[in-house]
Amino acid sequence: MKKLTFITFITSILLLVSNSIEAKALALPELPTTETSKQWAVEVTNPDNDDPNLAQSKKGVYHTYSLNVKNVGKEVHDVKVQLFRNELNSNTKFGLLPTIEPPQLNQKGGHPLHVSNFGLSEKATDLNIVITWKEKGEGREYQETFTFHQK
Repeated sequence: MKKLTFITFITSILLLVSNSIEAKALALPELPTTETSKQWAVEVTNPDNDDPNLAQSKKGVYHTYSLNVKNVGKEVHDVKVQLFRNELNSNTKFGLLPTIEPPQLNQKGGHPLHVSNFGLSEKATDLNIVITWKEKGEGREYQETFTFHQK
């Protein structure tokens, strides 16, 4: 009898706890989220909603975000920005957009690059923003990768 009462009690608690657990969709935590280095400030924000022609999130498939990149360091040239996402159970990263070569990022404090409403698969856990550039008077290329994690 005690065993049956104990099993009933534990089952009741498990049912109560399991009913209170919510399933949440993947999303970047607390937007906007920003990462900064000596050279770049990268911000992932909520999608732009002012134009109905821009991509919108598709439940169960992908989320949309906007991106701002600003030069906060030295003046540079040949800046390239690329966005990649991972895929579960794969070492390969998938490109989200063609390589962007924004001339406004060459100057420190210039206008930021703004990318409106790019899609990020709900299956992806990481968003990588890769920025490459050259410093003035140098031929050497530099690269920084900013990684944002989805919940």
